[in-house]
Amino acid sequence: MSRRARSDELAWWLFAASLTLSMTLSAQALLALGMPYDAPYGPPIAKLHPGSWLLVLAWLCALARHGNPLAVQLEAARREPLATAYIVCMGLVFFWTIYRHGSSGAAYILQTLWMPALAIFTLGLLGASRRQQTAQLVMALLCLNAALALGEYFLKAHLVPISADQEGTEYFRSSALLGHPLLNANVTMALLPAVMLLPWRLAWRLLAGLLLLCSMLAFGARTALVTGLLVYGAHAAVQGTVNALRGRYSYLQLTGTLAGVMLVGAALAGTVLATGLGERIFSNLKWDNSANVRLKVWEAFDFLHGSDWWLGVPPSQIDRIAVAMGLDPRYEAIENFWIYAYLQFGAIGFVPFIVGMACLIALLIKHGQPAMRGAVFVFFAVASTANALSSKTVSLTLLAVVTLATAAPRRAPDFAASPTYRFGRLS
Repeated sequence: MSRRARSDELAWWLFAASLTLSMTLSAQALLALGMPYDAPYGPPIAKLHPGSWLLVLAWLCALARHGNPLAVQLEAARREPLATAYIVCMGLVFFWTIYRHGSSGAAYILQTLWMPALAIFTLGLLGASRRQQTAQLVMALLCLNAALALGEYFLKAHLVPISADQEGTEYFRSSALLGHPLLNANVTMALLPAVMLLPWRLAWRLLAGLLLLCSMLAFGARTALVTGLLVYGAHAAVQGTVNALRGRYSYLQLTGTLAGVMLVGAALAGTVLATGLGERIFSNLKWDNSANVRLKVWEAFDFLHGSDWWLGVPPSQIDRIAVAMGLDPRYEAIENFWIYAYLQFGAIGFVPFIVGMACLIALLIKHGQPAMRGAVFVFFAVASTANALSSKTVSLTLLAVVTLATAAPRRAPDFAASPTYRFGRLS
């Protein structure tokens, strides 16, 4: 095996290990293992997820595979301007936060906002041959996560220790590997369409999709489930109608699909009635206190004064604002990451933040398959009603990776075909 081939293998295995650790070690699991990843103490090196450190190594190794790392990265940045604009914007947010608040909140920006860009460039550097493997790896881990969620629900026991905001609730909610029901629900529903884009047998894809859908009931997230069903249902109905009018389906295919949908719906309904799966969702399809909190969070702006509107306030002060609003810090939070970002960054930092997010969304829509474009909408719609992107999370990285890994070959970013640069010269 040549040196370049060994470097390619190493970069891929580091990337695969990064995704695996990111999806199997939650903040609670890391704390149980003695790593204060999400705790208010511990060394700075512990504030980034172990999977993120491996991602950095995978990116560096992938760059070195092509020669001069700096020249290769500059070429990749030139060929993918939206990803470049995204990381530049989030770099501005990072330096503004450091200047304004010190190190408070810096790890959140690195973990949640920088890692998606590193994953995008790394995946592009690994080339087309690795994209399909990446998609299958992530979706296989997500199916494992879904199976564990169902096991937790029926056993009424969590696999790993849970955070305080999941205790003392009326209904049991699975936390599985990702650690929190809302995070699990957002990632699962957003990545659900990717199952049908995998090179698996149809029966396995349908089974995996059904497994992921059932796990949504175990996570008990109403907003994610309803939003996903509406968006994906509308997409399937429009796409199916267009194809039917164009004569792409036979009579047998049309009747078989309708019968299949009815059978799956009946099976799900029977499972829910027989096991109580999804009890929290179906017992609370109404406007309650949890939904009311999502409107109450707008009152946070009433607590900004003078320069706070422009400069932002530190995370510790945002916590005090939440308490002053009457939110219970054990179970409630400012469940809108856009509002939280404005509070933390102020107008000066919020402008590059929102421009960067717009660039990332545009990038994913540009490269993603039609179904995954709907997934991007679902992800951000659900995330906008929660604090999922207001804290350290791997969810945005997973969305970016799967959207690009399942992209059509002619649309996917591919930097592996770039010329090899050695010490600033083309070779």
